Amino acid sequence: MARNADHDRRASGWAVLRPWRELGRSDDIEGMIGVVRRYGWLPALTGLALHALARGAFEYLSEPFVVAEGYLFPGWPAALLINFLFGAFVVAFSWFVYFGLIGVIAGYLSEDHVMELDTFKIGGYLTVLFVPVFVIGSVLISTVAVPDGAAAQAATQDGDAAEFALSAYSFVYDTPQMHAVRALKAGAWVLTGFLMLPVVQRLYEIDEKRSVASVLPVTLAGVITAFLF
Repeated sequence: MARNADHDRRASGWAVLRPWRELGRSDDIEGMIGVVRRYGWLPALTGLALHALARGAFEYLSEPFVVAEGYLFPGWPAALLINFLFGAFVVAFSWFVYFGLIGVIAGYLSEDHVMELDTFKIGGYLTVLFVPVFVIGSVLISTVAVPDGAAAQAATQDGDAAEFALSAYSFVYDTPQMHAVRALKAGAWVLTGFLMLPVVQRLYEIDEKRSVASVLPVTLAGVITAFLF
């Protein structure tokens, strides 16, 4: 019986990866959409969770106070939790707005004028593209060197905490490493938009021009926000 239970656990572990393997083996867009519809929301939500974890870790490591004081300080578990929650919120909000707007525009341009919920499911798969971006970003941001005396300055500036926080924020977010992360995020948005073009065309049964009109404006907005935030 223990052997059967162990086999069941291994089978369930492989079942989590099965949709992703089948998605990679699909020969055409129709097959990809079929895989997404067959496995439902769980793989899409798994993709969102992975993205949220990577984003949360990056938010914590790039926090100016963390960069200045080190990763372990009094109250660091609370700071880590807050940054993970913030990362999850940003990921969920971006996913909902980006793929929602694409679905609204494509639905409006289609003959049926209906928004397909599968747009969000496919978005859950595609959001995994941002995981390596934030993993690389976390490695890059860990190489940011704090100016000499910055930590001591933070400890002695009792009345100028806000001023120090603003200067630390400017320092971290003006580093070459952060600029590189912004470029990687913009590239991920471009790749996401490129992959969405044939999906939107098939899912909403519209021509190439209307597919571009649905995806391009929202993707450009994503690229712009990647460089701004």
